[in-house]
Amino acid sequence: MTGSARKGQEVTRSAKFAVWFGFPFRILNVAITYAELLERQEENRAAFGRMLLNWRRTNGWTQYTACSWAEESGFDAISYGNLSVIEQGKAGELRQKAFWQLGELNRRIAEKDWGPVKSQAIKDKLENAIPLGDDECPAWTPLELWACYCGLRDVPEAFQTTPAPTVGQRKATELSAKWRNQMRRVVDECGLEPSDALNSLAVEASEEHRKRFFAVLTGFGDYKPEELAPLWIEGDLYLPKRWLDQWEAANRKGSKPSGRKAKKPVTA
Repeated sequence: MTGSARKGQEVTRSAKFAVWFGFPFRILNVAITYAELLERQEENRAAFGRMLLNWRRTNGWTQYTACSWAEESGFDAISYGNLSVIEQGKAGELRQKAFWQLGELNRRIAEKDWGPVKSQAIKDKLENAIPLGDDECPAWTPLELWACYCGLRDVPEAFQTTPAPTVGQRKATELSAKWRNQMRRVVDECGLEPSDALNSLAVEASEEHRKRFFAVLTGFGDYKPEELAPLWIEGDLYLPKRWLDQWEAANRKGSKPSGRKAKKPVTA
């Protein structure tokens, strides 16, 4: 088989996938072979998952928001379990239904077709929600979603960066308590003098966050959700956890916890 014939065969295979949605292949208008798509399959699916995660967090939604909305309004939405594995890039080959469910969700957001929603909490989440799309197509349909999943369409610029996850006060309180407990455990296990340990730990934090970090560690209140947002790094990791881990590792090695210059004791 000649190179041109092989390339034509690859394009034809891609065309078959487009017809799967009932759309002519010319709409996709891309110069890529099926073999090239397969090579990038894992990368493209991971990018698609991150896009959905970024979109959800941009709207201030949890993984349960879409399901709760669909249950109240009576439409078919993607399950939170399926959404979670897609966001992680671990879902494998997605079926047609997933793209139709995501497309329907997107259409309803774009058209503000909320349905008979009774929950004020859900209404608040929908009020400022934005659809997934780009300049060419502001509200993606199942076709654009599928094309992005396959790598035939770029992730919209607005959803390329992951915003901090949305947490409530309960979660913020749990994290604050968890970080305090880690500090106390290290103090006990390493036989540290508490006031010295607190001050050496506090200077692990950047100056703008140091005073608040010290106050939380000493029990003068917990972090608030809005305070955690700028402290988020990735996944479930926040800066206070990183500062604690660095400080703990240094103490267990018997070295000074920070390379920063010694500073006067921090006061709450």
